[in-house]
Amino acid sequence: MPGQDLVLVGEIGTHGAEKLLELYPEEINKRFSSFYLSEEKRKLSDQKAVMEQWYHAAREARAEEASADPVEYAMPDYRKIYGVTEIRKVEKGGILKALWDFCEAAALDPETGRKKGYGLGCEFRYDSIPVSQFTMEICELFDVLPYRLWSRDCFLMTMEKGDHFCRDFLEMQLRASKKLADETFLKGSRVGFDSEQHARTTEPVKASVFGRITKEKKRIRVDGTEIGYLTRESYEELDRFLKQ
Repeated sequence: MPGQDLVLVGEIGTHGAEKLLELYPEEINKRFSSFYLSEEKRKLSDQKAVMEQWYHAAREARAEEASADPVEYAMPDYRKIYGVTEIRKVEKGGILKALWDFCEAAALDPETGRKKGYGLGCEFRYDSIPVSQFTMEICELFDVLPYRLWSRDCFLMTMEKGDHFCRDFLEMQLRASKKLADETFLKGSRVGFDSEQHARTTEPVKASVFGRITKEKKRIRVDGTEIGYLTRESYEELDRFLKQ
């Protein structure tokens, strides 16, 4: 509904960045130091492991993979608490394809599948979309638009209390990290990032309000010097590398 927040959970482009690392190791090794690369690869692996843990718990609770919601495991009843009305996974084609499909879906007749209206309008900002600095650097190296790059464990949501949700989502993860650190310390060990012998806490999964649903049917980007429009284009940046 107009006025609802557009929220993104997770970072965009992670799957695409990983595939480019696999396909072009020599080019990437020339650009970045081995230490920097190892740290960024570890962060990608850690984020993937966190989401897999949440997925596993959600599937165990619901006994059906199709209905598993990893955020529901991390924050029970969050849909009701924050007024979540829609959830869409961001995958091939990136956040721009997911956002276009989401807005268009509102115009489809649920019985016939035919278009019966103009769908939803929205305003959004690139600079509020969670994306890691490393993914941006990989995209710059290969002249790739990160907003049309294949994403993994990334969710587009509409909700009433987006800012409230994002704050609580971060705090929930920080509490879990502190609990791990406290328990590890009591056992006589340490938690940190300076030694492989230490227990490691992962960086929080990001969440951000990056736009809102509007009364007007236009779908516009409002963070540039000029207004940009969301288009029907649905290409995937990674395809031109996979076809080589």
